[in-house]
Amino acid sequence: MPHLIVIEGHEGSRRQLEELLTVLEKKGWPLMEKIEASSRGWGWPEALASVNSGGLFTSRRVVVIEEAEGLGLFDPSLNTLLEDRDAPGVLVAVFLSNSKKNFPKETLGLKKISFVRAEPSVSPWKRKDWLLALAREKKLKLEPAAASLLAESLESQEELRSELDKLALSSDGAPITLALAQELSFDEGARALLTFLDGVCQARPKDVARSLIHLRSTPSPLPVLTALYNRLRPALYLACFPQAERQALESIGATREYALRMARTAKKNFGPEAVKKFMLLLIRCSFLEKTSFAQGWPGFETLVWKLLSGSFRPNRASGRK
Repeated sequence: MPHLIVIEGHEGSRRQLEELLTVLEKKGWPLMEKIEASSRGWGWPEALASVNSGGLFTSRRVVVIEEAEGLGLFDPSLNTLLEDRDAPGVLVAVFLSNSKKNFPKETLGLKKISFVRAEPSVSPWKRKDWLLALAREKKLKLEPAAASLLAESLESQEELRSELDKLALSSDGAPITLALAQELSFDEGARALLTFLDGVCQARPKDVARSLIHLRSTPSPLPVLTALYNRLRPALYLACFPQAERQALESIGATREYALRMARTAKKNFGPEAVKKFMLLLIRCSFLEKTSFAQGWPGFETLVWKLLSGSFRPNRASGRK
């Protein structure tokens, strides 16, 4: 008689299955077979019986049933055919969606059935700490700046897990740095945009020029313009409300650590007045892009180079601060 493990369908269910099979194999329960329920026309009795049909020399075994919805409703009377976790056989039923509708309430609390639920979702403001904790659990050295960038760029926790594993392989035991995350965790277009945004905030003309070679291949600068506006929007509020920075940032929901750090860097590099003037002209440029007076890439790039060259700074000779 087998023990039944139910994996609920969600974006991380495949990972949970592989992790479960790895743990079971290490404990002495090897995988015997994977079966799609629909391919056999089985119900629960046949699925449970399949675990008992192992070879003569296999005392412990695991059978995986894919798309377990096809088995139908689990009959509570089948409880007598199940055992606890130390059973010699294990049946793993993998669902494509929520498994609860296939199990009557009286079966949900049984020790003979183990339910593997979806991982609890992590709030956006806690995603960085969650990722750092995950890295520590895996004994990886993840720099906080890299964690911030990944947590703010990827919303899916499974994607974050996948990126962390990929970066761990690439780092080969060395710390996972911000530069490594920028290089490997984004495609060419996303990498170019990130290099452009950070290059503007950090006043690095070479990075801006290099990224523009790729970015200007698109017909309109509007998507890049919008991204730059969003990146500098917290800097604008910091410049306009220096005595109430926290309240100003909270009013626009600016809580992402990496984005805030870049915004503060931009304000420091260009000064509050230059940020205000640039953002005003950027809004004008955005408006013109949606009319017959669009200035295109030349107009947008001219604004960016004026900002980087210091053209928007107040004229100190005039006595203004």
